[in-house]
Amino acid sequence: MKVNVKRIHSRLEEIYQCGKEEDGTFTRMAYSPEDVKGRETFMNYFRQLGIEPRVDEAGNIHARLEGEDPALPAILTGSHLDTVPDGGRYDGVVGCVSGLEVVETLVENARRLRHPLEVIVFTDEEGFRFGSGLLGSSAICGQELDIKESDMDLYGNKRADVIKSYGITVADAPKAKMNPRDVHCFLELHVEQGASLYKSHTPIGVVSSIAGVSRYEIVITGEANHAGSTVMADRKDALVAASRFIARVPEIVKANGNEYTVATVGTIKVQPNSVNVVPGSCTFNLEIRDQHAEVITEIEKRAKEYLEQVCKEMGEEYTFTQISYHEPAPMSEWVKAAIEAAVKKMGVEYKVVPSGAFHDSLIMTSVFPTGMIFVPSVDGISHSRYEFTEDADIEQGAQLLLETILEADNMDGHVK
Repeated sequence: MKVNVKRIHSRLEEIYQCGKEEDGTFTRMAYSPEDVKGRETFMNYFRQLGIEPRVDEAGNIHARLEGEDPALPAILTGSHLDTVPDGGRYDGVVGCVSGLEVVETLVENARRLRHPLEVIVFTDEEGFRFGSGLLGSSAICGQELDIKESDMDLYGNKRADVIKSYGITVADAPKAKMNPRDVHCFLELHVEQGASLYKSHTPIGVVSSIAGVSRYEIVITGEANHAGSTVMADRKDALVAASRFIARVPEIVKANGNEYTVATVGTIKVQPNSVNVVPGSCTFNLEIRDQHAEVITEIEKRAKEYLEQVCKEMGEEYTFTQISYHEPAPMSEWVKAAIEAAVKKMGVEYKVVPSGAFHDSLIMTSVFPTGMIFVPSVDGISHSRYEFTEDADIEQGAQLLLETILEADNMDGHVK
């Protein structure tokens, strides 16, 4: 059985049109008319196969191909259709369309799995509209949903009004929870959103884990004073202290992490933020990501030590507060083994890689045996209109998804 790459490409292009603008930008924001159109387009593909999708209480789309034994738990696969502003045509949608292609290939070949096969499109993976994502997968996993009807999006619209486009409500969203006993495993095919595979000319990545993320708010307090009359020796410039610390972050990571460890300062605010005033305070956020909690802890420790040294030398004060933390999420060993067995049978080169980016699989690992397959992103570009993945790589990824599902169908597995 072979997947049809021309059909995959055609559908990627059709869904891409749901959000393409004349100025070259592309946005399929969760709950937007463009997103609703993309979802309807996707569901119609299944209807043409005689499969009627359902939308659960959290807005996730489920399209189910029954197996030979209805008592067996389902193999799940899928990803998301929503994008960030001016995003790309591959992020998320490759996994959804490839899941559809697996179903259609099985139907065309009159091949029935032992287990049911269910393709899922998750709700609001990106999360930029309300400031937090992974809503659909969190609901399926039974996590507490930190959402309210009164939540306001970027445009001043209430969540209760916005999510009506999916026909869902905040009160009902938790009812989307799935029983772990009803799920054999979950598989997600995704573009890498990094350059590891592309730079090494490797067509397949078998994901080992999704990085843990720890975020901090750091406030340095110096002394605001007149920029013209305060001589350099008398200054307690909070921005200079922050600059010294930020410049050292890459060195701290290099000394205490590995090739996949990253740390970023992506926001900074200065008070009083005036051209003729020495900055009296500086507030910024530090984010650390790694596959191992102990590495994150060590970098946090070294960062604090250096910040304390800087502030002591400059006579300033600081606070260093953790504001959020996600545990690293290793993939299921037996699902990972199924992927590796399948890719070896195909005779395709691969390497085991971590994911630095969040995916719905991050949440799914908390409840269900989960595995991820990566295909290369050209130049590592993603979350951009310039995001691109070669058709040949998408074809190999979709074929591997099919072969992995066949492998998993014949494995006992276990409930995580």
